[in-house]
Amino acid sequence: MRLKPELKGALLTFLGLALVLVGAWIYTGIRLGIWRYSEYDRYNWLTANLPVARELWHGNIKAGDNVEELISRWHPHTISRFGRWVTLDWYPGGRSQDTISFIGITVIAEDGVLAEADSYSDDLVCARAFFNTLTPQAKTEYRAAFEAYVGELKARSKRARELGGTDKVL
Repeated sequence: MRLKPELKGALLTFLGLALVLVGAWIYTGIRLGIWRYSEYDRYNWLTANLPVARELWHGNIKAGDNVEELISRWHPHTISRFGRWVTLDWYPGGRSQDTISFIGITVIAEDGVLAEADSYSDDLVCARAFFNTLTPQAKTEYRAAFEAYVGELKARSKRARELGGTDKVL
């Protein structure tokens, strides 16, 4: 049974188009780590609202870069310094005093160099580790230093309230 030339041309066109679409999907998946439309949609939204996200996603910011250069270039919404650690956070729309952002990017620096960068969301659509060079021992040290930092903030807030001042210490 032979196919009609019109049908054969249509099938070849359809097959060619399908191969192009599958190729684009595989390229995007390998290059950006995006395999589903929901991830692609969040990637577009996140990079439009946080320009630093695009730089991290495409590997232009990487482990070992200087934290002070990153701060001066990308102006994080929050900077927390405790001991030898620096934590930088970016939130879509900026930092808010009366809400908690469940979507954002966090970068951790150890001894002045970037060691970990993650994006996060409450629905895990854009939860992504861009890089992480922290050893288990360094993670333990970070957690201990962060807990001490939070304890200090709580103590300062409590003292401020006791003195009749504001409880905002940041």
